[in-house]
Amino acid sequence: MNFLLSFWRSTVGTKVVVAVTGLLLLGFTLFHMIGNLQVFSGPEEMDSYGAFLHKPEILWGGRAVVGTSMVLHVWGTMKLVRQTAAARPEGYRKWTAQASTFYSRTMKFTGPIVLIYFVVHLLNLTTGAEPGHIALHPNYLQTNGVPKAFENLTALLSNPLWASFYIVANLALGVHLFHGAYSMCKTLGLSGQRQLRLARVIAAALTFTVVGGNIAITLACVLQLVK
Repeated sequence: MNFLLSFWRSTVGTKVVVAVTGLLLLGFTLFHMIGNLQVFSGPEEMDSYGAFLHKPEILWGGRAVVGTSMVLHVWGTMKLVRQTAAARPEGYRKWTAQASTFYSRTMKFTGPIVLIYFVVHLLNLTTGAEPGHIALHPNYLQTNGVPKAFENLTALLSNPLWASFYIVANLALGVHLFHGAYSMCKTLGLSGQRQLRLARVIAAALTFTVVGGNIAITLACVLQLVK
């Protein structure tokens, strides 16, 4: 127990926790995007996917892992930000970016946007959110009590305002994913120019896959290419 506490309190330990939880959240995001591609197959396939996610062992197991990962990820990130600020209490008179990048400097903005997007999306698929507000509507459930994933998703994203929010949120997600995946590779041991180039390729590929898939789904709904 003392070792775990010491590990968590250390900067290296916190970075490892942020990296591992980020990896779990990345896996969930990728899996969920692939599942949501079922919207192109029609209501039956999408609703079957929704029913699979609502099996008790999948639903509560997923919530436990994702919820715990998200809490630890946010907590660890905030801890690292505070440590960085404490190490430079007076700030710089004239600041110029050197070691930092656009992706790292915007993490504190993209993180909250991604969190809001995550909450809105889950509320939509689990409570039947309608365009313009997050609330239950009378026909959001299938006969087996599972939410109508296809109807709920297409109803929300057929609204241009919600679709715009989803697109902006996914662009923020892309920035967050790219930097997070790249930093995770370095934290978990990749070093050297060749390995770091590989890490960038991996981060870019994952980012393009997740963001491209999510935006394709959004555009298909708002342009009413799926009904």
